[in-house]
Amino acid sequence: MTTHTSVAVHDVLEDAADHIAANGYCKHYLYSTTQASNGVPLKDCSIDILGAINLAVHGTPRYTGGDPLVAAAEAAVRARITAPSVAAWCDHKGNGKAQAIALLRDTAAELRKAAA
Repeated sequence: MTTHTSVAVHDVLEDAADHIAANGYCKHYLYSTTQASNGVPLKDCSIDILGAINLAVHGTPRYTGGDPLVAAAEAAVRARITAPSVAAWCDHKGNGKAQAIALLRDTAAELRKAAA
């Protein structure tokens, strides 16, 4: 990962953490389908880590397909976990809002340090 890409991924991960801090955290899907079906705009629904990364990059928690910045951010998070995927980590019992924010911020800090 180049320094420029590391900085860009850092910023995405910080924005993703901010979205979860502001809107809440959900499990089992990119965003709360219950909130969305009740009229809450997707950008304001509680979200998981992958939804937050997509929201930070595209303004929607939905996958828009093949974005290298989304892929790089997801790969950076995946490198810090022992679960088989970020989605599996999000759904694991005990991983909630505080843990998701910490994972995103810690990963961002590691990338910032590596880019310095």
